[in-house]
Amino acid sequence: MSRLTNHDRAIKIYRTIKQNPGRKAGFIARLLRLNRSEVTRSLPSLDEKGLLVYEDEKGGLYPFSQNDLQNS
Repeated sequence: MSRLTNHDRAIKIYRTIKQNPGRKAGFIARLLRLNRSEVTRSLPSLDEKGLLVYEDEKGGLYPFSQNDLQNS
């Protein structure tokens, strides 16, 4: 099985966060069979791609869009 590119991994992480809002990085990592550190290291690259993720005070990850920013 070939390794995912950074871009492909970032997209999979974001999609998994969208499907499981509020879950911690470790949970997302287990679903994708990645290390937790791979998920947390990918978060800044998600922002660079315009795939925005909010982390709450308990470590839960939530997707949000530019529209959410404009409406607040």
